[in-house]
Amino acid sequence: MVYTALMKKLIITTLLAFSGLAQAGNFATCLLDELPGVQNNNAAGAAYQVCSARHPERYDGVEQGSGRGFFGYESGAECALKKARDTHSQSAAGMIRVACNRLYNKQCSALATEFGLNCN
Repeated sequence: MVYTALMKKLIITTLLAFSGLAQAGNFATCLLDELPGVQNNNAAGAAYQVCSARHPERYDGVEQGSGRGFFGYESGAECALKKARDTHSQSAAGMIRVACNRLYNKQCSALATEFGLNCN
C-alpha cells in the first residue's frame, strides 16, 4: 500500500517536471518552438512577434547557458545545426542560432570576453 502511494507520487512528480519542458518557458525556447522549418522571412517575423508578445522581456529573461543540462545540447552550434537544418528563411535561421547560443553556450567571464576567448 505504501509502495503504491509512493509510486503514484513519483509518477505525478515526473509528469509535472516533464510537462514544463514541453512549454516555451522563455523567449529563446519560444523561438526554438516556432522557427524551425520556417520557409520565408515574413513567417519568421510573425514568429518573432508572437514570442515577443508572450515574453516581452525577450533575452533579458533568458539566463546565458540556462538550457544546458542532461537533456540539452552541448553548445549553441550543436543546437543551431539540429534546429536550423531544414529552415529556408535566413532570418529564422539567424534567430535560431542566437536563441541556441543564449541557451546552450556557457557564460563567459568579463576577462574572457575582453580577450575574445571562446567560452564553450
